Amino acid sequence: MADKVRTKTKYKSIYYNNTTKKYDVKYNYKEYDIKSGKNRYRAKWSYNLNTLTEARAELARLQTAGVKVDDKDITLKGAYDLWEIKAIGQNFSPITIKNTSNFMTMIYQFLPASTKLKDIDEDVYYKFCANIRSQGYSEETLFSLNTTFRKVINHAFKKRLITNNFLLYTDNMKTKRKEDYRVITKEEYDLIDNYFKDNKCIRKNQNSYKKYRFMYNLLFFTGIRIGEALALTYNDFEEFSYYKKSDEPLRISPTSESVNNKHLQGTRVIINKSYVSREKLLKDTKNYKKRTIPLSPSTERLYMRLKEEHKNNGGSLEDKIFSYDYSTYNSTIKKACEKLELEPCSCHDFRHTFISNLIKKNIPLTVIEKVSGDNQNTILQRYSHMFESDEVMILTALQDL
Repeated sequence: MADKVRTKTKYKSIYYNNTTKKYDVKYNYKEYDIKSGKNRYRAKWSYNLNTLTEARAELARLQTAGVKVDDKDITLKGAYDLWEIKAIGQNFSPITIKNTSNFMTMIYQFLPASTKLKDIDEDVYYKFCANIRSQGYSEETLFSLNTTFRKVINHAFKKRLITNNFLLYTDNMKTKRKEDYRVITKEEYDLIDNYFKDNKCIRKNQNSYKKYRFMYNLLFFTGIRIGEALALTYNDFEEFSYYKKSDEPLRISPTSESVNNKHLQGTRVIINKSYVSREKLLKDTKNYKKRTIPLSPSTERLYMRLKEEHKNNGGSLEDKIFSYDYSTYNSTIKKACEKLELEPCSCHDFRHTFISNLIKKNIPLTVIEKVSGDNQNTILQRYSHMFESDEVMILTALQDL
């Protein structure tokens, strides 16, 4: 075919063949050699397609690895495409499909999309688990990545695209279960807060413990995820007042008393984006729920001080507040607990504590859902043990009929 003259069309990889008067498609791709750890570049041609529509359909087929049940050389990307077809056909929620797509994008950083399933074995899986753990992801993200990977492999096995499913005899990746998270008491939190208040860690001529203290304040009093906190800018905080008069001055340093006197006034944090890795900032939060959460007076004061200091140093309100990654904040809080002789805690323990405290205070599920970003079913499943006292409330109410 080398002697045939082709003319480019407006569609990349589709050519008009001046000899046959038909269309030819060239699909460039790479195969990942899992043994050598290198990519091998390949190309496939399809010839004599009658129309551009046929040519585009053929290119799409090639780009999706020609997803067929009898394709024994199916790639990781091809296996995911099959799962997505099933998910759409069985009316999975758009959030589930989009979350799975995002997690697969992260997985491709460690196992390229072109990796053939038949080349993935027990050793490759363990290496994958070690690599994602080394990135310092939260336990929640590790669990999601592992679960996503396994469900794609298992689906391919059910479709008989691989003859041997190594997951059937391979130990599952160990991640922290929800019941393993602990509740941090207010007394313990006060010790942690004072530790970062009374000590210093000088980096680049600045006391970095100020921002550490603000981070843990945010996590404890708002329950936001660590990825959501890492994505925050100074502009993601706003004042609110339902009955604010135009001539009323702004609060300079809010106190608990001032908040009690004007309980419909304060500052809230806007949660509308999240970091899921060092490389990628998602425009949406997990579950794609944008929300606002009011700040406690102590957290608000810390924010106002940090913002003022940042502005005085010539910083922009569009700048990110936190500059370190998840693993840094997680290891720092564990070291602080060790110094204070407290049971170690993780960043996600603060979120677990926040939701547990709201349940203890009998905050309605609809409100907890609104500020946490989790749906009510998830909250009930993960914190079912905390709703056991509700049965007593029901019996008491029935006795008073």
